[in-house]
Amino acid sequence: MSLTSKRLERLQRSLELALNQEWPQLVRIKRHLIGLRPRPITSDVKSGGTLPAVATVATDGGENRLNLDPIRVQVLRVADSTGEVYFEDFIPLSLQPEEILRFYFKSEPRLQRFLEWLGCDWNELLPRTDYQRGSLLGMLRELLEWAALVKLASKGPPKLLIRDGLLRSILLNEPVFVALRRRLEHLTNKHGHLLVGIAKRSKVINYLALAFGLNETFAGGQPSYIVVPETLEREAAPEQYRWIGERAMGQLYVARLDAGEGVPLFPVDVAVWQRSRAAEVMALLHESARGSFPLRGYPNALVRAHEHARLGALETEMFERLLLEVLAARDPETAQQAHLLKLIGRQLIEEPSHDELIQA
Repeated sequence: MSLTSKRLERLQRSLELALNQEWPQLVRIKRHLIGLRPRPITSDVKSGGTLPAVATVATDGGENRLNLDPIRVQVLRVADSTGEVYFEDFIPLSLQPEEILRFYFKSEPRLQRFLEWLGCDWNELLPRTDYQRGSLLGMLRELLEWAALVKLASKGPPKLLIRDGLLRSILLNEPVFVALRRRLEHLTNKHGHLLVGIAKRSKVINYLALAFGLNETFAGGQPSYIVVPETLEREAAPEQYRWIGERAMGQLYVARLDAGEGVPLFPVDVAVWQRSRAAEVMALLHESARGSFPLRGYPNALVRAHEHARLGALETEMFERLLLEVLAARDPETAQQAHLLKLIGRQLIEEPSHDELIQA
């Protein structure tokens, strides 16, 4: 299809008409941001650099899978930055999502006790929207990660507890999340912990990024942060977050956690009952993010937690051997075929595809 001058002129007029409708939105956001001045992150605040930071991470969906078609099993693991593993189980992927949830709940007594401790019923985990219905495995991973955070919060000494993601949920139903918030508030206050959540990506950040750049809110590249007003957050949030209601326990900030013009901005949720200590939280995050790699400005505690949550080379080999041993006990012929596949170089543990890595 050729781009004639007449066609280009028509497209330009059409684009200008469309921008005429979108431009007021950008102007409105810039106006909102004019009065926001970043606060510098300094280490001369109470607790700054003294509380240890501990982060929890649950494996992403495609990271740890054992594949021997038609047998498909996923390793679900929740770990923290110290290397402690809270959950590590094999999940059968041939089941439907609701069947997987039911299977895991019945086979994991700790999850049963956790829900009982929260005062919630199994049925309150079941999806109520199409969005939740399509993300049941993600909900299970999220629930187990919250359970790990609760365990960390249940004892001293005081720590900075970092969640991989914001302190809110669109996957957990309201009764479960409200119970989680109530318990975490009590435990963090009792033991002196600080609670924070950080996301690598956020549509709120994407929405505000152009306006941040145009009014140079974060010019200079110094570690700093701003609080995002609730009115602006509601306007910038993706549709599924606009009705989040009681399923949020954080005050949203935007922060650059290390020095440098190229250091990205991150959305940071500070527990609402600790918002008066936001400066302390930011100082601790800054200490954890110094010199982080490969993502600059991302807390090293979260980097280490991700490393512990993923299968390493030795663990991959161990799980391959375990799969072969279990298969041999059940069906020697199938185990022999699996062993032959391994000998000719086929890995039973699947690596994320190039597309999965891009989407992650």
